[in-house]
Amino acid sequence: MDIVIAAVAGYLWGGIPSAYLLARFRLGIDIRKYGTGNVGASNVIAHVGKKSGFALGLFDGLVKGTAPVVVVGLMGGSDWAMAAVGLAAVAGHNWSPYIGFMGGRGVSTSAGVFLGFLLLPELGMIILLAGIWGGVIRKNLALWLLFAMFLTPLMALALDRSLEAIVMTLVVLVLLVVKRLVANWQRPLENEPLTRVLFYRLLVDRDIASREDWVSRRPDEPQKTAEA
Repeated sequence: MDIVIAAVAGYLWGGIPSAYLLARFRLGIDIRKYGTGNVGASNVIAHVGKKSGFALGLFDGLVKGTAPVVVVGLMGGSDWAMAAVGLAAVAGHNWSPYIGFMGGRGVSTSAGVFLGFLLLPELGMIILLAGIWGGVIRKNLALWLLFAMFLTPLMALALDRSLEAIVMTLVVLVLLVVKRLVANWQRPLENEPLTRVLFYRLLVDRDIASREDWVSRRPDEPQKTAEA
């Protein structure tokens, strides 16, 4: 029963559409209609501002991801309950019940869950491989993030983590892959074959080859000036 309660609570908590609310508050825009359509920190950075995006990333990681895991642990919940609340928080972030089951990609929230489980080497690997090597050096964060997430369960196995932690890393990988493939229920562009779109979504987390064209999309409605 504690696992069921933790999962429901985690899903409703993780589903708080923080990026959507922030963009509405800051600029009065629907972030789902801009850029990638991602209701998360990366899209907020591109269309609202870096300060807002970084603050949002911390909130999604520490408040949505880490806090539920820690709270369940402090309340005496089992490791399975801690895994359930963390995974449910990621699922809620990805498919929020408050905005038509749209959401973000779950990266920051997943990182927060790993932190709550004290999977620090795994988290460090993701930061180094995806964030620094993939994002800063190779300028291809999405591809290297996918690679890092595939390595995470293997690293957990190598470090002899608990069964709960290993299962959690595997399910996080599944949630990330599924979210990329279904995006935010966007239909593939008419001039792009479905197989190509799914290939792009899986590897580079967009529907077309050009990242710049994908990230810069916006509706025709006037937009207020984003912060520096």
